[in-house]
Amino acid sequence: MAEPNAQEDFSKLTNDLAVLRADVAKLADTLTTLARSQSGAAADAVTSRVREGKAKAEATAAELLDEGRAAYDEARDRASQLGGDVTSAIERNPLGAVAAALGVGFLLGLLTRGR
Repeated sequence: MAEPNAQEDFSKLTNDLAVLRADVAKLADTLTTLARSQSGAAADAVTSRVREGKAKAEATAAELLDEGRAAYDEARDRASQLGGDVTSAIERNPLGAVAAALGVGFLLGLLTRGR
């Protein structure tokens, strides 16, 4: 049996450790690159979702604004029509309008006078 040479074993061990250090450094670089790409992909996904949410919110706001404008226009038209109807009723029957106004005034006076 050959005697183990401590110098050769130490040299082999040193070389193996150098190779192991290089492999660990490569692994660390690979993991760093992977983490960066994954965080970039996650950031892209979050940004995409935020943009989609913003677009949906803007669309909903625009729809609500349009509905509000339509409701306002309809209410304005109805109020104008009602005003025109009251005016034409007064013009057709002025005495009835005066009597109705007196009756309403009398009722309001009774409701608001002190007891």
